[in-house]
Order: sequence, then structure tokens, then C-alpha cells
Amino acid sequence: MTLQGILCSACLRPLPAELWSGVEGQRCPDCSAPVLVKVFPAFAQSKIGSLPQPLAADLEASCFYHAQNRASTPCDECGRFLCSLCTLEIAGRTLCPICFEANLRGRKIQDLESSRTMHDSIALALAIFPAFLIWPILVTAPLTLFWIFRHWNSPRSILPRTRVRFYFAGLIALSEIGFIVVVIAAIFLVRR
Repeated sequence: MTLQGILCSACLRPLPAELWSGVEGQRCPDCSAPVLVKVFPAFAQSKIGSLPQPLAADLEASCFYHAQNRASTPCDECGRFLCSLCTLEIAGRTLCPICFEANLRGRKIQDLESSRTMHDSIALALAIFPAFLIWPILVTAPLTLFWIFRHWNSPRSILPRTRVRFYFAGLIALSEIGFIVVVIAAIFLVRR
């Protein structure tokens, strides 16, 4: 299966579905350029965009949330009948919007990532905020450099994000360490 929406960045030809796994080290079959494709699992499903069916007779089951729509499946958790608009398939289970939100708040859904720690922002904050006071720099500048090296390859954000904040934090931390070295050297030279 090939969709026109997923193209190779080098040759601009459609990529086959086998390359959608998100595994590094795969290559485009046409130009052999390295390819890393990550898609939502629902992208390949055929039910996407299907409109709900209206009720044909009064004896048919209707959606709990949309009384005018025919029910297509029950919720696995609460049993409410759902139309195709309300059905959420998460980790092999069918959930209604209310059960999905309850499971999200209770952290019962293990496969769903709804937030991520932004280590680059933490490194930048460690570098900038203590710069207004001299003494915290002694601890936070080396800690900033440690944080950058420790989390350089950590997932950055759910949305695409660069390492620019890491670079700025590293430059600020190195300049703070240089400032401390100059101050310490000046103190020793004045004492002589």
C-alpha cells in the first residue's frame, strides 16, 4: 500500500507501507536514501474518515452521544453504544470519549504518551536563572553541562524540536565557568 502523502525526502517518490515502522536504518527503494517514517497507527486504517450511518429504523441501537447516528460498536469499558465518530481504538480496546479521558487521568493506558520532559528547556533554565546571582553558578554551570551530555539523545518533544536550546545552554554555562575562573584568578593575583 502506497499513499501519495508520504514521500521520500530525497527523490520525492511515494514510500511503501513497509517503511512506516519508524525503524532507523531503512532505505528508500528508489534512491537508497536513508528513511525514517513515523506515522500514527490510525493512518493506515481504512475506517478513517468514515461518516456515521443515520438510524434507518426505530429498533436499531443509536449512539449514546449522538442519538441520530447508528451504533457501530460498544465501549469495552462501560458498554455504551458508539457511532463511528465516537469510537476510539487504543491498544486493541474500543473506548468511548469519557472512558478514554478517565483512563488517561488514571494513567491506565500505557501505550499513550501525552507529555514529555523537555530536557533542553531545563538545561537552559539551569544556565540562565542563576546567572543573576554569582554563587549558584558554581553549582548550576557544571550541572547544566552534565544535563546536556546526559540528555543529548533523549526524546526532545512530542512536536519536532531542534537542539538549539542545548547549544545556548552549553555556551552560557561555559561562559559562566570562564567567568568564575577569571574571578578566582583575579582574587589570587590581588592577594599576591
